[in-house]
Amino acid sequence: MKRLPLTVARNSLFSLLGQITVKALSVIFAIFVVRRLGDAGYGLYTTALAYVGMFAILSDLGLAPYMVREVAKDPDRTPALFANAVLLRLILSAGTLVVIIGSALVLRRSPELVLGAAIAASALFFYAVEGPIESLFIARERLDFLSLMNVLQQAGFVVLGTAALVGRLGFMGLLVASLCSLALATAMGWRLLRRTGGAPWRPQPRLWPALLKAALPFGVIGFSLGLSYKIDTVLLQYFYGDAVTGWYNAAYNLIFLVMMVSHAVNLALYPALCRQYAADPRRMPALYTQALKYLFVIAIPIAVGTTVLAEPLVRLLYTDRFAPSVLPLRILIWVLPLMFLTELLGNVTIIHDQEKKVARALLVSTAINVALNLVLIPRWGLLAASVVTVLTEVILAGQYLWLLRHELAAVDYRAVFLKPGLAATLMGVMVFLARGVNFFLAVGLGAVIYLGLLTMTGSVGRQEAVLLGDLVRRRAGAREAP
Repeated sequence: MKRLPLTVARNSLFSLLGQITVKALSVIFAIFVVRRLGDAGYGLYTTALAYVGMFAILSDLGLAPYMVREVAKDPDRTPALFANAVLLRLILSAGTLVVIIGSALVLRRSPELVLGAAIAASALFFYAVEGPIESLFIARERLDFLSLMNVLQQAGFVVLGTAALVGRLGFMGLLVASLCSLALATAMGWRLLRRTGGAPWRPQPRLWPALLKAALPFGVIGFSLGLSYKIDTVLLQYFYGDAVTGWYNAAYNLIFLVMMVSHAVNLALYPALCRQYAADPRRMPALYTQALKYLFVIAIPIAVGTTVLAEPLVRLLYTDRFAPSVLPLRILIWVLPLMFLTELLGNVTIIHDQEKKVARALLVSTAINVALNLVLIPRWGLLAASVVTVLTEVILAGQYLWLLRHELAAVDYRAVFLKPGLAATLMGVMVFLARGVNFFLAVGLGAVIYLGLLTMTGSVGRQEAVLLGDLVRRRAGAREAP
């Protein structure tokens, strides 16, 4: 086996350090935000973001992920994509802003919420520039630059957001702080792009219809994900008010913070997998199997441990005021292993040039999600929103597994699911028996038990490490990214 190239080592290191830095800042600051805003204020803040999130895909229509795949496969397509993507997204962002504000007014949302949504939606203009830049960095495997942008944005948000909250500017001040930090990250990205030779600026409006048509399946994917992840927040706020929405999102945001592991792995591997598939598709099933196995090994103990320790965790992070978040957290945490699974399988399906099937699967699961939320949330509130979220991800995972049944036919499901599941279950029993002791001691005990059981059952070995290394290998003779 050839030694991993320097690019892979650099990408792995910077991606990991960048993700850890960003998420560490996010976790600490998120706790501060929840405590400072309180349940009602946090509910307003998350509702404004959720409302914008439902429409945000209209400002992109799938151009960002389409760029990543196409430039990763053929760097010569950069001139035909970059400038056109930026200009198209700026135009689309203007239209999306009108839709967001207009729909909020038609639905007679509170003036405070309408203004908050307008501020949050203004970020779309910065994303119109930052998005294509990030797409180029991902496709060129310059994840070190991407990490710098993310760290700068999060650090700026922490500093400016803290100042806004200390100055009692409320959730409006927090939204403005987020906007300013995004502007800083966009400026940094543009500077880094110029340092690496930039990207040819060749606008060609005649290509826009074909470009939008090619990116449309990715746009459907983005729309489905945005609607599925945000509709529950909007409905909870409409039927139950700001405080209940704050309780729900305080629990939900913990899940998204842990998703850093899955995002980091898939972000680093996606362009390399695209090239590996083009070079030798016969090797892909074995590589997919190992990636799937390791993601599950990480996700399942977190789900089990959080279920057992949800109450002390919520009280430790958010105080007793957020005690109603315990039940949704115990349910929502089980979406984590499912999201690890669906993120990887979704990328695998796209790598096989089947993004239309991904879009169809997401449309099905999103339609079910919206229908169930509309029927159940008015009656059962938090419980309904939590259960429907998990059920939706189960449906999506099932569709992906069916679509990839041939590619995954050789998967050793006993090794992938059974052994880690058994180890996590035994760990959960021990943590449950020790739940009355110090919280951190219980977490440490669970980690030691789980790792010991994984070693005893042979769930992790040298072969897996070797195959995972292949996931990030660049094709033989590939040139270094500029």
